[in-house]
Amino acid sequence: MAIFPSMRKTPFLVGVFLITFSSLVFQVLQTRITSVIAWYYLAFFAISVAMLGMTVGAVWVYLWRERFPPAQLPVTLSNFALLTAIAMPASIMVQFCLVTSLAFSLTTVISWALLASSMAVPYVFAGVVVSLALTRSPFPAGQVYGVDLLGAALGCAAVLGLLNILDGPSAVVVAGAVSALASVAFAASASAEDRLRLKSNPWWRKPPTVVVALAALALFNALSPVGFSPILVKSNLEIAGRHGSFEKWNSYSRIRVHSRIVGYPEMWGASPYLPADTSVAQAKMNIDGAAGTSMYHYDPSPDSNSFLKLDLVNLAYHLPGIHKSAVIGVGGGRDILSAHLFGVTDITGVELNPIFINLHTRDPYFKDFSNITAIPNLKLHVDDARSWFAATHEKFDLVQMSMIDTWAATGAGAFSLSENGLYTLEGWRAFLNSLNSNGIFTVSRWHSPNESDETGRMIGLATAALLDSGVKDARPNLFVANTPTLATLVLSKSPFTGEQLRILHEAVRDEGFTELVSPDRPPDSTLLLQIVESQDIPSMNRVLGSTYLDLTVPTDSRPFFFNQLRIFDVPSLLEVLRLEFAGKLKGGAISGNLIASATIMMIFVIAIVAVILTILVPLRGAARECPRPLAIAGSLYFSLIGMGFMLGEIALLQYFSVYLGHPVYSLGVCLFSLILASGLGSLTSDLLKLNSRPRLLVWGAVVVAYLLAMQWVLPSVFHATTDRERLVRIGISLAAILPLGFLLGFAFPTGIRLVSAIDTQPTPWFWGINGATGVLASVLGVMISMSFGINVTMLISAACYLLVIPTSFALVALVPRIAAPVSA
Repeated sequence: MAIFPSMRKTPFLVGVFLITFSSLVFQVLQTRITSVIAWYYLAFFAISVAMLGMTVGAVWVYLWRERFPPAQLPVTLSNFALLTAIAMPASIMVQFCLVTSLAFSLTTVISWALLASSMAVPYVFAGVVVSLALTRSPFPAGQVYGVDLLGAALGCAAVLGLLNILDGPSAVVVAGAVSALASVAFAASASAEDRLRLKSNPWWRKPPTVVVALAALALFNALSPVGFSPILVKSNLEIAGRHGSFEKWNSYSRIRVHSRIVGYPEMWGASPYLPADTSVAQAKMNIDGAAGTSMYHYDPSPDSNSFLKLDLVNLAYHLPGIHKSAVIGVGGGRDILSAHLFGVTDITGVELNPIFINLHTRDPYFKDFSNITAIPNLKLHVDDARSWFAATHEKFDLVQMSMIDTWAATGAGAFSLSENGLYTLEGWRAFLNSLNSNGIFTVSRWHSPNESDETGRMIGLATAALLDSGVKDARPNLFVANTPTLATLVLSKSPFTGEQLRILHEAVRDEGFTELVSPDRPPDSTLLLQIVESQDIPSMNRVLGSTYLDLTVPTDSRPFFFNQLRIFDVPSLLEVLRLEFAGKLKGGAISGNLIASATIMMIFVIAIVAVILTILVPLRGAARECPRPLAIAGSLYFSLIGMGFMLGEIALLQYFSVYLGHPVYSLGVCLFSLILASGLGSLTSDLLKLNSRPRLLVWGAVVVAYLLAMQWVLPSVFHATTDRERLVRIGISLAAILPLGFLLGFAFPTGIRLVSAIDTQPTPWFWGINGATGVLASVLGVMISMSFGINVTMLISAACYLLVIPTSFALVALVPRIAAPVSA
């Protein structure tokens, strides 16, 4: 303790809080920013890189421990916190300059390796700070660790609010400024002599200067049209930065609206009979750099936007008796306009992203341009659709869901790696329950004439939803028409009447579309005929599973509607590759799936190389000095808990993404609860030591039982509470995750305690093994969930903890004095 004669505790703990707070803010922001610049929503990638960087920082402290003398701890912490502060915005600037498109070349691998490296650098510096603070400070480790976890947990929650105020890049700069404040706090904890030495640094190395500079940069970037922003977004060059008349970020997406123009309308399923000289006032809208829609101007004249009558997505509105309808995904308002155009007198719009609703109802420029608020009896709600429809007591004549997630995204595989609760059997059950007895549910998705892909899966899901609702024969209730690029499903809760079919046949013929499925005409495709004639879901899944594509019915346990590729099925994968290189897929959704799957495999390879080069190789010296029995048992133990924890975390992220309505809420809630609860578990493990076989057996059995129970209990809980407000669902999520996190928090400190009682020398190796397996499991978990289901990922997590029990027994056996019975 004498080497810290005047180190001050309060500013030191404030510094620890701020560095972990900013690190978690940066991590969640990374998921939003990578979803803009890259084609994929890569929460697992951000988690993997963060774990890698923090572990590398700890390895750095171990390998060069002589460079971190305890007497200079406050100065060292201040310097590395300052490096973290500068590295955060610098990391984002580098990422904005990288090309993250996927071409089958070595250049792509190098580009993604550079992306991972630039993302990891801030975490390396933060890892040095956290490692030194936890292992070298004179203050009780429990207090330091508790403050560390509190900062991390609150950072997860704070970022959701931050993104509703600032754009993504500016929010990252704010995170950097918070890290600089941590540097100020660490400097304040130093002795008077060290503070004088820090003050003697050049002005540009002084923490207060960096705080002011970063705060000014954040303000400038938020207010200026020429701040730093991506150059290449999903393969598209964004010239001159933030061009366009409007840009807004929030926790869901980045929305850009371009200046309004007059020209040919942007349409998804335009009739070939739409006159080429059709001209309308419209403003193009862009979501996360790829997904797009348009905002049209509405005026109360009878013919306003009459061109929408020649759009295939509106086919169902030709049917009589539709007086009350609901639209899932308001976006630019085109489906609202369509309903009004066809004479619907009571219209409800449900939109997840409040930016769109604010544009239509509050923005002085776009409110007047859109003018949809002038439509009588229009009601707009900001909510996720599944929750809203599960909660409402209203009954509708028609519910429309058109192109939620558009071709620019799905065609490149953007959503292949992310779960979507709108396209699952449970989700469609909620939508069908909101219809009256003769109600219509209409969905439009992209169509490829050469492949069944999305169309086949959509028809399979529709058939399953009808069978699930009690319909014995689904075919009389299904009608599907298509253009060369789009298919529209019209699903009726009751069999179509002859008059309804006549109207649909005439509309398809008069507007130049093609019928794909009809109750009175067998489809040309044998597969589609087998789907619609299926009498039960298991038999239909056997039909859907017999193709080289995965068209099986998506459920909440496997909610990957947009992925039809079988990653672990080598023959199917080879067939897709053959068709791709033969040019027969022609850039369809399967091509996007192939790109997405190649990306995740490439990330996995990059992760393997990274953990070998930055963790395992540098720490091999510690492993060599370890007795072989301890090396084997210890490596197995820490590999299993690293793998088990991360697989469980990935499964929870995916489960709760569907339940909470968006991956960003799942990320915030799961990270907050797991970090906080596992930290409390770690602290409790000092008081309730798992130092005997009976205690380890009880702990392991409870963990395994809890993981197994979650996969059976959660679906019932979700079904019973999906209609609750999001805050209630967040509370339920916390109640489910916190006990598990508390239990899992015992594993790591227990392992360290056991191996340290035998030999302290190899501890860094086991720490590194734990981090390495966690990094790899974050990628592997996504691949397993996509291929086999989230429940399988959770089962493997439980299996890892089951194997931890005998492995921990082996460690106890190496320490006879610990293995002896412990008195109560």
